[in-house]
Amino acid sequence: MKIKLTKEQKTGLFALVTLIATYFLINFLKGQDFFNKNNIYLVEYENVEGLTPTGPVFFKGHKIGTVESIEYKENSGNFIAKFKINAQYPIPSNSVAMIYSADLLGSKAVKIVPGDSQRLLANKDTLASGIEAGLVDMLVAEILPLKDSISTLLTSLNTTVTGINHILDQEGQANIKGIITGLNRTIKNFEKISATLGESTPEIESALENLKSLTAKLDNAAEPLGTTIGNLSKITDSLASADLSATIGSLKMLLDDMRNPQGSLGKLMTSDSLHTSVNTLVKNLDELIENINNNPKKYIKITVF
Repeated sequence: MKIKLTKEQKTGLFALVTLIATYFLINFLKGQDFFNKNNIYLVEYENVEGLTPTGPVFFKGHKIGTVESIEYKENSGNFIAKFKINAQYPIPSNSVAMIYSADLLGSKAVKIVPGDSQRLLANKDTLASGIEAGLVDMLVAEILPLKDSISTLLTSLNTTVTGINHILDQEGQANIKGIITGLNRTIKNFEKISATLGESTPEIESALENLKSLTAKLDNAAEPLGTTIGNLSKITDSLASADLSATIGSLKMLLDDMRNPQGSLGKLMTSDSLHTSVNTLVKNLDELIENINNNPKKYIKITVF
């Protein structure tokens, strides 16, 4: 006997099947497995930033479940996350459910870091929690210590920019123009000095030639000068080696002769007429020397070769 369904019944049955299929499809897309047994594990977190229900749960890189729900616990101020995990994956009791950054965009996921305990977690047991610093968090941690240095650098840059602005104002431009003018004046002075030295080159070369000639003459006179010095040395040696007693005797005889009124020196010292003659001679010589000083050309003729 065939069951005949009316058009309305067929439409209702089709709608029911569609709803059931849609339900299973949606939950399958959420990661729920209807064909395997699942265990529920609870984890308490202080912060679940970025973690959302239906988020994936990984174990050694393989997805084994999802985040089923996240609830706020008022008495402690923490969050209770409920994980639905495939029961075929045994999890040691001292494992840790670690929240980490799944990508560079900051999406969060959970990974089970397995422990070494021999006891396995049972359904509705509690896992230890942990939060792994993401790439952005590590960058922030690295940048924060540089905050003071960056602030100091910005202050220095601000001071430098202010100084540049001061230089670029009218007064600064006038100072720069004055400096450039002074440099131009200095360069012109150097050019004048160089030109003067260039014009004086013949005179400088002549002076150098005269200096060379004088040096040559001194070289030629070195040998006679050495001979003269040798002669002076011999005279000094002769004077040093002379008989001092004979010299003293001669000096004594000279003094005795000066004391004797009959001697020549004695007469010179005791005779008034001779003394007067000597004075007259000295006076005449003095006048002659004075005339020579006043009229040297009259007495002395100098020929320059």
